[in-house]
Amino acid sequence: MTEMPNRPAAAPPEARGPSDSSGMDDQARHRAEQARVIHTINEALSGPVLDVYRSVLPKLKPYSYQDVLASPDLVEGCMVFFEKQPDLFRHLLVDEAGHPVSDETQPLSCGRSIKDIRLLVIRTTAKKYFRTHGDKFGDVKEHSERDDSIVNAKMLDRLFDLVTRLWQGKPLKKPPQKKRKKQKSGADAFYETIAPFLRFRWQVKLIPYYATLPRSLVEELGEGLLRLRRPEDLESLLRIGREDFNEAQRMTGDLSREMLDTEPRAAKGVVHAGQHEYGRLLSSLHEHMGARFWKVFVETSRIDSLRSKNIADIVEMASHLDRMSPESVEGMVSHLERRQIAPFLRAAESVLDPKDFDAVFGIPGNPRLARIFMQKATMLKTDPNEPDDFENRLPVIFKAWRSSPEHFAKNL
Repeated sequence: MTEMPNRPAAAPPEARGPSDSSGMDDQARHRAEQARVIHTINEALSGPVLDVYRSVLPKLKPYSYQDVLASPDLVEGCMVFFEKQPDLFRHLLVDEAGHPVSDETQPLSCGRSIKDIRLLVIRTTAKKYFRTHGDKFGDVKEHSERDDSIVNAKMLDRLFDLVTRLWQGKPLKKPPQKKRKKQKSGADAFYETIAPFLRFRWQVKLIPYYATLPRSLVEELGEGLLRLRRPEDLESLLRIGREDFNEAQRMTGDLSREMLDTEPRAAKGVVHAGQHEYGRLLSSLHEHMGARFWKVFVETSRIDSLRSKNIADIVEMASHLDRMSPESVEGMVSHLERRQIAPFLRAAESVLDPKDFDAVFGIPGNPRLARIFMQKATMLKTDPNEPDDFENRLPVIFKAWRSSPEHFAKNL
């Protein structure tokens, strides 16, 4: 947040767009309309909407509208409450004609939808927070002294420390410089960079952690910022460090943008794999997995497991490899024939819901249960003249576990 943009040269009068007879150009009219709409929204939020909250949430009574907007904790709580109790606000959710609005994308009487207003609140809260925060000592002290803060002060301290120690170098690629009419403060420049990627309610609780990030990193991440949904994910990214982050982009070349947009933490695994292993996996897996390929590199232990595997075996796992633990990778190769790997994974996916599949075969997973599934699969008696017989018989194994987990492992 401390990186400042260069002050751009002022645009000449002829470059500022055509004006109408009243002297107001299209951009000025647009800004005026935007200001009017935002004023209308703020009037509603600070008046009747806040009144509803205060009537059912006594904790909010001492706070002004601006106080609430400045607190990610309070804004997050209000948004969750709105999602759980929308009927309390139903009389306010009407269109221009006074008809009830239930669709979040349908315009309200102010001309904007619920979705639009949520986005406005998220970004306003972020801007307010960035303008008053971004200092390691102040932020950590503030949140550690507040009993009601939902921010993990120790995590915040670690993030600031990682940025100080590991992210002082320059980005590999200089981001395009946008022309600005005037020089902005560090906080406002940081907000301007991150604002396009502040889109969802779940990001509100991350605002204090976002404030620790270098602006140059946010520019590099782009859409990849949305793949980091927890403070722990941000910490995992920051532990990579500028040197390795740049090296991963050099190694991936033209695919670096796809890597950053899909899973920026893959940079760690790419460097860990080394040029030869990365090239081996890229040439065989990317065509089968597409952008999911980068998720394979998030866990370096999975990369280590793949090093000793035949690439033909790895390709058979391509449909689920990004979700598999190193133990699952080892088990597939140890217990199943190559031709059985893909059918086994398809059958598991068809019977188990995604949460159960990940709990068994993912990280950390359940290696013992995964091994039992594989062992039972090898015991199936199949017709060698029917290529699909193995896959057709597999579902009964997973259904047996789902119906009676406690008895599944007996008699093996």
